[in-house]
Amino acid sequence: MTISSRIGRVSAPASGSRARARAVDAAPATANNGFRLLCVFLVALTFTAVLLLNTVRAEGSYVLSNLEVEATALHDQKVTLADELAGKESSDSLAKAATKLKMVPSTSTATLRLSDGSITGVASKVDGSRTLTVDLPSTGTAPAKDD
Repeated sequence: MTISSRIGRVSAPASGSRARARAVDAAPATANNGFRLLCVFLVALTFTAVLLLNTVRAEGSYVLSNLEVEATALHDQKVTLADELAGKESSDSLAKAATKLKMVPSTSTATLRLSDGSITGVASKVDGSRTLTVDLPSTGTAPAKDD
C-alpha cells in the first residue's frame, strides 16, 4: 500500500484558481478494542494485586502489634509472679505461715530414700515424750489379715 492510495489522489489545481487545503485522514480509523481491553485488564489486575499485598502486610503488622502487647503483658505478669514467689519462699515468710497453721519446728526427722525405698531416722512428736517409727513394707502394699 502506498501513501498515495491511502491519502487519495489530489487533483491538480485549476490554472486560475487557488488550491484549497483540505483535511485528509493520515490513517484509517480502526477500532482496536482488544488491545485496549487488555491494557485496562492489566492495570486493574496490577492495582488489585497491590491492594491485596498492602492488605496482607497491614494485617501482619496488626497481628504483630497485638502479639507485642501480649508479650509485654506476659512479661509483666512473669516478673510479678517471680517477685511474689520469691517473697513466699523466703524463710521468714515460711516461718510465719507455719506459725499461723500452729506448726512448730521438729526435733527429729525421718527420711525416705527413693532409690531403694528404705526409711532412715526416727520421727518423734514435738514434746519428745513418744517416738514414732515409720516403717513401710518393701513392696509398698500392706499384708492381708486373716480373720
